[in-house]
Amino acid sequence: MKDEQEFKAKGGKSNPLLLEMGVPRALAAVNRVLDYGAEKYAAHSWQRVDVERYNFAARRHRIARDLGEARDLESGLLYLAHEAANILFQLEMMCRIQGMDWQIYNPPPQSHKSPPRRKR
Repeated sequence: MKDEQEFKAKGGKSNPLLLEMGVPRALAAVNRVLDYGAEKYAAHSWQRVDVERYNFAARRHRIARDLGEARDLESGLLYLAHEAANILFQLEMMCRIQGMDWQIYNPPPQSHKSPPRRKR
């Protein structure tokens, strides 16, 4: 009952601090890729490109990493940050599809958690 009340109190709202405070350096690395893209092309120009191109680009960056390369030769930025940006573009495009309910998830299993310790 307590969990249900907490969920209702939060209104099922997502906590953006989990991302912002949890992985600030990774977000900054991806943001640098977006900065580079904005200078090379134009800010938000990725929205006018077919989603498949980002799938191919992400895979090319993954292959470069698999071959032991860390940084993109043209930009000097991390391949992983380029890959993440391309995946985020794909995800954003998918989430924009009308009727796509991307915020609802099934309750996660709790069996991996240790039972609470009893006070003596």
